[in-house]
Amino acid sequence: MKFGCAIEKMVACVVLVLALVAGNAMAQIRVNQEGRGATAAKSILRLRQLTGYGPRAVMKSPDSGNSQRAGTREWVELGVQYDTEPDWIDEVSLQYYALLRNRASPGDYILIKGVVTYLDVARGRTHQGVAYIRPAALERFGDIVGVAVEAVVKGEVVSALTEGRLSPQAPLPFEWWKNPRLAPKEGYILDKSKTPFALINFDEYEALK
Repeated sequence: MKFGCAIEKMVACVVLVLALVAGNAMAQIRVNQEGRGATAAKSILRLRQLTGYGPRAVMKSPDSGNSQRAGTREWVELGVQYDTEPDWIDEVSLQYYALLRNRASPGDYILIKGVVTYLDVARGRTHQGVAYIRPAALERFGDIVGVAVEAVVKGEVVSALTEGRLSPQAPLPFEWWKNPRLAPKEGYILDKSKTPFALINFDEYEALK
């Protein structure tokens, strides 16, 4: 009986080990497939350049000559370049983020977010994307210390870029725009068609959704 029990235990152990090995193998296959899928997804679009942080990003409203307002208002232009590989992509969504620091209370930060979607994006290099931060955001929430953009295709983030610093000595944390303590405010980052710059360099951009 004892010997038989030992054999039964041995068989049970072998079965368990085989099950674990098989399970690990299947898990490894799933990981590899997900990795290949992610790599393939990321290869269809690559963000190359982002602007929107610092004085070079500040744009004044075009002067129509008929304004009764004293002085022109200042917008912040969030510009990005990106490359695409497929012959066509039905939709490319660019999710823009900006982190603003309160001038009166430098320890307080506000995150704003906006999405711009382009249609029928053909294969090519240096596609242009742009969005604008409303003047009210700067007047109300403070100075921009960081900007970021994520490119989304078929619901998946395929590329991301960021620039900015909390201070000359302090870089922004990794993927700072995903901090759960920062609840993004929407409505302050607009697509080009909703700004005074709607018709400027119109043909440099894909059609808006």
